[in-house]
Amino acid sequence: MNYLSPIYTELTECQDCYKCIRQCPVKAIRVENGHATILSQMCILCGNCVIHCPANAKHIRDDLGKAKQLLTLKEKVIVSIAPSFFAEFSDFTPKQFVAALRKLGFWGVSETALGADLVSSELAKYLSDKTKDTANQQKLFISSACPAVVEYIKQYKKDLAPYITDLASPLLAHVRYLKKLYGEDIGVVFIGPCIAKKRESDVWNTIDTVLTFSDLRRWFESEGIRSDALVSPKKNETFIPERSAKGTLYPVDGGMIAATKKYNNLKGIRTMCISGIHEIQDALAGLNPEQLKTPLFMELLSCSGGCVNGPGTYSVDSLAMKRLRVLDYADSAKATISDDVVEDSPVLSGTLPVEIAEKVLHSEEEIRSALRSVGKFTPADELNCSSCGYDSCRHFATAMLDNRAEKTMCVSYMRKLAQKQANSLIKSIPSGVVIADRNLNIVECNLNFAKMMGSEAVELFEAKPGLEGASLEKIADFSRFFSDVLEINGPDVIEREVRFGKKIFHVSVFSIEKESIAGGVIEDITAPQVQKHRIVSQARKVIDKNLSVVQKIAYLLGENAAETESILNSIIQSFSEDEEDED
Repeated sequence: MNYLSPIYTELTECQDCYKCIRQCPVKAIRVENGHATILSQMCILCGNCVIHCPANAKHIRDDLGKAKQLLTLKEKVIVSIAPSFFAEFSDFTPKQFVAALRKLGFWGVSETALGADLVSSELAKYLSDKTKDTANQQKLFISSACPAVVEYIKQYKKDLAPYITDLASPLLAHVRYLKKLYGEDIGVVFIGPCIAKKRESDVWNTIDTVLTFSDLRRWFESEGIRSDALVSPKKNETFIPERSAKGTLYPVDGGMIAATKKYNNLKGIRTMCISGIHEIQDALAGLNPEQLKTPLFMELLSCSGGCVNGPGTYSVDSLAMKRLRVLDYADSAKATISDDVVEDSPVLSGTLPVEIAEKVLHSEEEIRSALRSVGKFTPADELNCSSCGYDSCRHFATAMLDNRAEKTMCVSYMRKLAQKQANSLIKSIPSGVVIADRNLNIVECNLNFAKMMGSEAVELFEAKPGLEGASLEKIADFSRFFSDVLEINGPDVIEREVRFGKKIFHVSVFSIEKESIAGGVIEDITAPQVQKHRIVSQARKVIDKNLSVVQKIAYLLGENAAETESILNSIIQSFSEDEEDED
């Protein structure tokens, strides 16, 4: 596992469910020895695997220690707090929240929404300039605010990458602004709902570290900080350098568009907001900018409903309530930031750089070969059931070729393999084997069982191999043992010796599926070869039992133990040699 990656798998907790693959929009997961690990070079850090892992095996990198260390190393460390904080920590007032963060040791607290306001102001100018020339105007613009979306488009929608607006994310804009205002030597810790921000921190050295809201809750708890203990925060417990404007709307879908329109009504430009990475995939599929008649700005957020629903959140409140809290908080904010903030605006260009993962194209023959390896020889064999986590059998075959998937992930392949192995075992075993259902109808049996039951049973077996559907009661006198095992709260195993004509059978009946399916192994103990095996088996049991006793009372038995073992081993060897001579 890669603990340096923002998301990693705790292998001991991963349980072969493949749900993370089903939820991952880009299938950035490799299954090896049954464990699903994140391929960091392919991952867009949307956090879907973390949210949907039923075993909680997907973990977000814990940077809390790094943040605490930063407080000891830097004289001034400022929190850049995501605008969705008001939805997550609804029990705090803004002043109480600032006071709580300062109690942790932070020099100041500033709203990331200030960076969003700077981006909104710059975006309004950017769109106006790019659409001014009606003859050669750009027709498509994609927001650069969400790092997971930027990563997705640059990695998997390269043809649309040029249409991403060349503007820094609100976080990067905010950090640049703070360092311009308070000095390059300050430390900045972002706290919010987003995992992808950790990638931004890894790429941009201006962002010292990133914590999630869940991390902050742990920190508050460890320090005993509660909102009810901060009844009267000091007057100076306010956001620095000032409170944000409508950039506060960014964490809800459509918020970026609403904030930007406060600086420019975007006349002549259509706007569209889509949230949820799967919905974004559908929206961008087949999108051709050349077909657009008027300019279109697309606000894309990887989390469904916006950042208030991010993977780093802890609150269990409804999405509707989270949205309402953000909207209420934004209502009390100014429409636009002050001219002083605009004048101090840092460089706002530069989207998240993305290292493109190398992709290998596979030939049709390679894909067909991979499909054949899991028993899919024709298109009809391709069930596309998605139990492996992939949308189709062909996608699964491609993943196998990329060394991201294992054959054992295919349920239909494993079912057929298990059936073949079971059938081979039943056929080859020297004893009689029969499996029956709760109605005592035979599900499967081998030829040796039919031979033990007599010539009529053999004739039936030749006509219908396996005797599927035949009545066990009519064929075998010991069917009552199957009934006992299949009863409600019946025993798991019954072993009996029964007489069948001139033969004596040792019958072992056991539960395969409780109260539904039972299996039986029948051994003719009157057969000479079986008698020898039983004597050898009994001798081994005597040895094991004798040695167990010796371990407890060795000082009493002395050399007698070794002598007994020698005698019994000679019996086994004698019979074993007889068997080899007969062979």
